[in-house]
Amino acid sequence: MSLVLVRVDCRLIHGQVVETWVPHTGANCLLVANDDLVTNEVLTSVMEMAVPPGIHVVFCRVEEVRGVLSEIERKGEKAILLCATFGDALEIFHRGVRFSTLNIGNLHYAAGKVEIAPSVYFTREDFEAVHCLSHLGVAVTVKATPFEAGTSFGPDR
Repeated sequence: MSLVLVRVDCRLIHGQVVETWVPHTGANCLLVANDDLVTNEVLTSVMEMAVPPGIHVVFCRVEEVRGVLSEIERKGEKAILLCATFGDALEIFHRGVRFSTLNIGNLHYAAGKVEIAPSVYFTREDFEAVHCLSHLGVAVTVKATPFEAGTSFGPDR
């Protein structure tokens, strides 16, 4: 399969992804699924500037991920799928893109959110989405970089 990592991180493309996850996974493609970002040419250009040459970057709507992944697989690329929210990751799963693990990077603080790890804050909806994904067989782990031990976040936590 062409999908080597699925990550929820509100920052999407940033240094941790480019400097640690890309080399660790051997990915040569970053697939960013975000309905708002796909129409923001300025922000997508800024994100693309952070990516080294040789890494293909694709921005698409959440509903388009399955088709885009088929094209990435046809090209023989290895992709990291980046989502800003658990809701997007869950929708992608429900649309037929299967993954067995989900990596949680950074989710910024906002009023009403609960800290579950350093730099990771959940809303009630986040807890519900993680619970749902866990019950669908997806192992959810908070892990900023591949070199950390990480913390599993299952349905009983």
